[in-house]
Amino acid sequence: MILVTGGTGRLGNQVVRVLRSVGLDVRCLVRKGSEYFWLNDTGASYFFGDLRDPESLSRALRDVRYVIAAAGVRVEKTDNNHKSVTADGNIALFEAALARKVEHVVFVSCAGAADPQDVPALTAKRAAEDHLVASGLSYTILRPGLFAANFADLARRAETNGSIFLPGRADAQVSPVHGRDLALMCMAALDLPGVRNQIVEVGGPETLSVEQAWKTMAGVANVPADTWKLPPTLLRGLTPLVRPFGRRWQNHLRALDAWFGRDHVVDGAATAARFGIPLTPFRDACATAWADRHPGEDPTAREEKVVHRQFVATIYEPGTIKYDALPEGPPPRRD
Repeated sequence: MILVTGGTGRLGNQVVRVLRSVGLDVRCLVRKGSEYFWLNDTGASYFFGDLRDPESLSRALRDVRYVIAAAGVRVEKTDNNHKSVTADGNIALFEAALARKVEHVVFVSCAGAADPQDVPALTAKRAAEDHLVASGLSYTILRPGLFAANFADLARRAETNGSIFLPGRADAQVSPVHGRDLALMCMAALDLPGVRNQIVEVGGPETLSVEQAWKTMAGVANVPADTWKLPPTLLRGLTPLVRPFGRRWQNHLRALDAWFGRDHVVDGAATAARFGIPLTPFRDACATAWADRHPGEDPTAREEKVVHRQFVATIYEPGTIKYDALPEGPPPRRD
């Protein structure tokens, strides 16, 4: 059994689907009230718990051999932030995995964690990394940089607004990765000796400037490529100005500065050879990221795409009932 955290997120969703596509048993750690039902068509099982609840983590890890920790915090809230989830939550997960004698943990960190520079998103990842390395668990830590999906997000803003601001340095050199390629790396890392007990910088097959990557995405999406630049010095200067709007916006600007303002270059050919995975060309990754919108962004998806099977917390031990044997869930909402 493989426990996946962050399964309802953009990367975790891909991880679950890749694992299930080859018939592996997957248990997703999901919070009550989360939109876990987007994964119903995968046949994965669920365990209702929370990274902030250590007791639930121990129960979720029963009979688990491997863990893929792919949870992240995109928009911080008071009780759901980089420290409480990314740092403390993952540390609690690793402690529970050690107690349960989990064979191997794959942790998805991020580029920049080697030099966090007081960026909360990065310091939290680094704290989790350090704990995992020192824990005694067998591990693989993957550090991806920007995703093709990050540029797809910019394209959706350009589609709505006619232009975008391009954060960081337009000339920063990056190797954007396709989310599905990273999901395949996570799966390969479960039993790949060459990446065991290592921290691996990963990325896509091509190195481009941030501006080149954006223009490629804009061309694929057929949206205006017009930008106004927000260089690192200005981005940092704006950080104190957003303080009245809350810590999360300060932290968000710092993360943008780190991800779009620093070089993150990997050898794509070496990465492909190391994991035994042919990496997706960036233009193709852009096309997929642009077309593959999360169902939550589509107002008709709840009726047209969600598989209405009712998973409830009373099915306490996931995987004990076949998906097809579950009762039909409630009908789609039509209001």
